[in-house]
Amino acid sequence: MRGARIEFRGVSRHYGHVVALHETDLTIEPGEFFALLGPSGSGKSTLLGAVTGFTPPSSGQVLINGKNVTDVPPYRRNIGMVFQNYALFPFMTVFQNVAFPLQTRKMPKAEIKQRVERSLAMVRLSDMAGRLPRQLSGGQQQRIALARASVYDPPVLLMDEPLGALDKNLREELQDEIRQFHRDVGATIIYVTHDQAEAAALADRVAILRAGRLEQIGTPRGLYENPRNGFVAGFLGEANRFAVDRITDEPGGVRLATREGLTLAAARGTAGEAIVCVRPERIAIGEAADGHANSFQGTVIDAVFSAGSVRYRVDVAGCTLLVRAGSDRTRNAFDAGAPVHVGWDRDDALVLPA
Repeated sequence: MRGARIEFRGVSRHYGHVVALHETDLTIEPGEFFALLGPSGSGKSTLLGAVTGFTPPSSGQVLINGKNVTDVPPYRRNIGMVFQNYALFPFMTVFQNVAFPLQTRKMPKAEIKQRVERSLAMVRLSDMAGRLPRQLSGGQQQRIALARASVYDPPVLLMDEPLGALDKNLREELQDEIRQFHRDVGATIIYVTHDQAEAAALADRVAILRAGRLEQIGTPRGLYENPRNGFVAGFLGEANRFAVDRITDEPGGVRLATREGLTLAAARGTAGEAIVCVRPERIAIGEAADGHANSFQGTVIDAVFSAGSVRYRVDVAGCTLLVRAGSDRTRNAFDAGAPVHVGWDRDDALVLPA
């Protein structure tokens, strides 16, 4: 299977006076795993619906491999779709569910059998062919949905919150499955989610949307390390954010006066209304905090252990800082009420447009 190039040219969607999606230009490359990330109502599903044809745009064009499909009916677009609720036929066996798209295309029985067996082998469920959906776990049902969506070799696969109904451990397990699945089929995948970690784990590139607009597009790492504004910084991962009142140049960078009453050092400033953002894992705590450009005494409010790290909330001059530190036997842990020293470097203080 070869992936298709997808282009949005000035695509928008209006419902009366309500703008669900402002004019959007976006290109997704062939074979790319592209995630649409944003809060509810940001325009993710509207953008996806423009590709499927279920939500025709109010203006603009959608092109697949250079062909304008804006007015092409959904059933003629040759697009695979994976839903959050699996959408399997409960009265059909696994084999029959996966075979259904091929039967509607009136393919020969021998080819149907061959394709279904290939797809089930791809998701490692060949031995489940004779079972009904109710005899499968949630993760197995979702893998069957993946097999059914790809069995007819569509160049584009759309996934709308496909892991949203699963528990955390199963979601993480299926992320590995979906990555391998993408490598196997080679289709262009557009993946809608509001889960930041999921988008970062799966996608080649991520588009962050807010209120019907594209805020920023980039690789997960690029967005995390170089957010365009305060919204992107706060939406993709945890961030300590402070409103900046005044920026003053000084040797080695700038000095920031925040509305919260802190004075911070940063490598560079920005014009206009600004915030300063510091990631929790960039903040050192305890003895490791010595020698940083930004250095404060504080008090631990609470400490939560989670998956090999400790997430602290630290009170510094009336401000609450989130600090995430690795947890191992050689590190000191700090309990609630403990006095601590925290610090971070100039380069770790990102000054961004508010």
